[in-house]
Amino acid sequence: MSKRVLCKFFVHGACLKGEYCEFSHVWKGPPNNVCTYYQKGLCAYGSRCRYEHVKVSQQHSPPSSSAPAQHLHSDPSPTTLSPGMLADGAGLSAEYLTSGRPFYPPNQAAWSENSEHHHVEEIENFVELKRINPANQSICSLAAAGNCPRGEKCPYIHGDLCPICAKHCLHPFRPQEREEHMKTCEKRQKHLDLLKHSQEIECCVCLERVLSKTTAAERKFGILSECDHPFCISCIRNWRSGSPSSGIDINSTFRTCPVCRKLSYFVIPSVIWYSTKEEKQDILDSYKAKLRH
Repeated sequence: MSKRVLCKFFVHGACLKGEYCEFSHVWKGPPNNVCTYYQKGLCAYGSRCRYEHVKVSQQHSPPSSSAPAQHLHSDPSPTTLSPGMLADGAGLSAEYLTSGRPFYPPNQAAWSENSEHHHVEEIENFVELKRINPANQSICSLAAAGNCPRGEKCPYIHGDLCPICAKHCLHPFRPQEREEHMKTCEKRQKHLDLLKHSQEIECCVCLERVLSKTTAAERKFGILSECDHPFCISCIRNWRSGSPSSGIDINSTFRTCPVCRKLSYFVIPSVIWYSTKEEKQDILDSYKAKLRH
């Protein structure tokens, strides 16, 4: 039953099954696999298009009694031209114009030899315009990683060397982006230096390296706001959570440093230890900002 049904892909010349197709490949009608976009000069596939690239003048118009079809395929009406109508070399001689014979305008389609590549040229022109402004080009990721096999033929920009991260990731034509990258790298490098320095810091109570504790929850420093002695978070919290006896002042006993007895009203948990007062203030400000949110 299905063999009686015409294959719609065969009609357009695009059936991939061939003789194994379950639909009929017998069709007596005229071919209908002409690319309409090609006739308008807009086919983007070019030679890879699966439809036929045929000019309008090469098509055979099917017989039809309808008025629109007759209007489309009817011969153009003759036009009498005068020598004054000849504009920029239409290819007609003066003898032909003065002979008085009727002139039939050619039935020229919208297709032309150059129209097929017109849209490609527009895209290339757009890309060329972008290349005029180097700030619009992207950084080559291969060059930023260390090695670009394309070398000078690479269509992307090879960035300048960042002195901090040692990668070619600084865009030479984007100063704001360069500045932001430098600030981010400096901040990251500073954090790594502090983290490396913190690996050697020991707690003043348990005398163990804070970042070498067995559990992740214990691998934090408990920074006192008014003291510079290092403690792990578990030791300082145990010290400050003791139950006061009668007649003992809480502030002078449990809220002071176990070493120097300076009073601190809160403990700041941190994964890094500071080396300057400015770094300690940064940790304190960051902790307070987290508490607000």
